[in-house]
Amino acid sequence: MGINTGANTRISIGVRLAAKLPATSAAAITLLSALTYIEIGEMESIGDYGDTINDVTFSALASGRATHLKGLADAGSVELSIGFDAGDAGQLALVAAFQDRSQYDYPIKVEYVDGLVDYFAAKVMSNKKTGISVEGVVKRTVTLGINSEIYEVPVAP
Repeated sequence: MGINTGANTRISIGVRLAAKLPATSAAAITLLSALTYIEIGEMESIGDYGDTINDVTFSALASGRATHLKGLADAGSVELSIGFDAGDAGQLALVAAFQDRSQYDYPIKVEYVDGLVDYFAAKVMSNKKTGISVEGVVKRTVTLGINSEIYEVPVAP
C-alpha cells in the first residue's frame, strides 16, 4: 500500500458505552468493531491523535547517568473541524455526547481511504461554533478527550 491524502476519510461516533473497554486489545477491537456508528457529516479536518508515553527518569548516584523508563501513556485530545449542519445526525450525536455527563465514553471510528480503521473511546469535551464572518463557513469545532489506546485495525489481505 502506498501513501494517501486525507480525502475520503470518515469519522463516526457510536452510542455511549455501558462499561469500560475490555483490558486486551483483541477483545476491545472485537467489541468496538461490532458496534453501530453514525458518520459525522461535513468533516473538514481531524487533528493529531495517538499515544505519547511520559518519560520517567531515574538518576543513579553510582553511574552518574540518567535512566529513562516509560511511564503513563496518554492519547491526549483531538480537535475536529466540521462544517456546521444543525440537521446532521452525526453532529447531533456529538452534541448529545457533549451534554452527557456520565462516566462512560463514546466509541469513535476513523476510516481511511485505504481501508485502515482506527477505534478509540473518548468523551466530547468541547462543542463550539467558529468561523462566523461575512464570507466564512460557520463551523463546529469539537474536542474529543481520548481515554483509551488507539486500536489500529489494518486492511484485511
